[in-house]
Amino acid sequence: MDAGKKKRIIIMVASWLVIIGVIGLVYKFVVEPWIRGDLVKETSTQRYAHNIKIAHDSFPGYAILRSPAVQNLLDRQGIKLTFVDDKADYVGRIRALKSGKVQMAVFTIDAYLKAGGVIGEFPGSIVLVIDESKGADAIVAYKRGVPQIPSLSHPRARIVLTPDSPSETLARIMINKMSLPSLPSSWAVETNGAADAYKKLKSADPDEPHAYVIWEPYVTKALAIEGVHLLLDSSKLKGYIVDVLVVQREFLDSQRELVTHVVQAYLRANYDYNNQPDGLTALIQSDAKQYGDSLNRNETDKLVKGIEWRNTVENYAHFGVIPSAEAKGTERLETMIAKITQVLVQTNSIPADPLSGNYGQLFFEGILRSLHHDKFHPGVLNTSGNDGLGDLFAGSTPMEQVRQETALNPLSDANWNSLAPVAAMKVEPIQFGRGNARILPGSNRALQELAANLKSFPQYYLRVVGHTRQEGDPAANRVLALQRAEAAAASLKNFGIANHRIRAIASPQTSAQMRGAAAQSVTFELLGKPY
Repeated sequence: MDAGKKKRIIIMVASWLVIIGVIGLVYKFVVEPWIRGDLVKETSTQRYAHNIKIAHDSFPGYAILRSPAVQNLLDRQGIKLTFVDDKADYVGRIRALKSGKVQMAVFTIDAYLKAGGVIGEFPGSIVLVIDESKGADAIVAYKRGVPQIPSLSHPRARIVLTPDSPSETLARIMINKMSLPSLPSSWAVETNGAADAYKKLKSADPDEPHAYVIWEPYVTKALAIEGVHLLLDSSKLKGYIVDVLVVQREFLDSQRELVTHVVQAYLRANYDYNNQPDGLTALIQSDAKQYGDSLNRNETDKLVKGIEWRNTVENYAHFGVIPSAEAKGTERLETMIAKITQVLVQTNSIPADPLSGNYGQLFFEGILRSLHHDKFHPGVLNTSGNDGLGDLFAGSTPMEQVRQETALNPLSDANWNSLAPVAAMKVEPIQFGRGNARILPGSNRALQELAANLKSFPQYYLRVVGHTRQEGDPAANRVLALQRAEAAAASLKNFGIANHRIRAIASPQTSAQMRGAAAQSVTFELLGKPY
């Protein structure tokens, strides 16, 4: 046999061996598992018809969503929720949503805006407001180094924070709304989570002008350190640090009934946990063991107090499903998205508004509108048709209510004098007519924006200070300064700020003596009750 023929035979045999090998591999890894899986399917009970994957992280505010109560309710619909922990990788989270690796995800609104800006699109719609931080996020510092927020107006000032987190947004809100003219552009010091920020706080020089942005349970731990105090926490804000449930658009369009079941189950569980004595406390402690760090009772209580879970009626209000009279001043989603976007753009967290002002494209109200139409009540399981629901509402099942911010009380002169200064609000200089107290038209917008900001800081009073000039008659200047302060205060009241929240005064100092006030006729100082 010649060499060429031998070579052809060897090649043929090798080819057949490769083919047989490939067939064997296909059978082993494809056909056999398929047969085995089909056999298992045919000879066993399939409990769940649908498996919905939800991207999340360990934040305790999501405890109700991943609670046994939600899963038990969804069991009846053959729905299983699988939670995918991405360790707060928001860009990875939005990409998983876009690719369909997950069908739902939880975000803070600011995190969703920033992540969407990174990938250039928003692949999911907000269908539910989960909660709002009401003290769970905070800025702390040593009192020696930073006795007040204005102390951060210093070339050496730094703010230690976790990037792309709600705590970073809290810092940006402070910088955007409060006057800190000498805060350097390099103010941010990045850290890897609240635990790392807390560790840096413990080892810091107490005399340095450094602040630390953290969240519970590390807020409670930090305030136990001697000399550390609270500069600002999310309990003083409204409509900024808000968690939402986002659903992939294709999934929402094709599987709206499944999404409705999830929303209903969440709202029912939220209702139950909030109406059981210590229901949330027990849930948070159990959830922390499974998804985060174990918490003691004090830490758990602070967490429960620092998170305000949104109920059904409040969601109706946020999504504009109920009339404004019933909403009782609850902010619409468009308003929250708009003002969060403004903070992110103006502090250079994002280069521009990624939605170009079209904030309605970020959420879908259809699920909640349908529930409202069907007279859904989270405490009643059967809500379809004429089933005596009205009788149940009037009976032992309590209705949910829209909670309102605790109103600030009118103060006596002594109480006004006892308020602690917080910071000066950042406002474009208010222009007046020459030698009089008539506010020029160009300043009306600045005052309107200030009024909107004050509505987002509902727990603070405001002192409007008129500044006197060094030149001229001191008594006449002082009268004019007070008149201008009163005119600015009256304008804010016309824009919806309660009369008893504002007090107008003339500064006892001249503008030359007032640091940073020389270019402004009036300044605006936030005041609050000491923490």
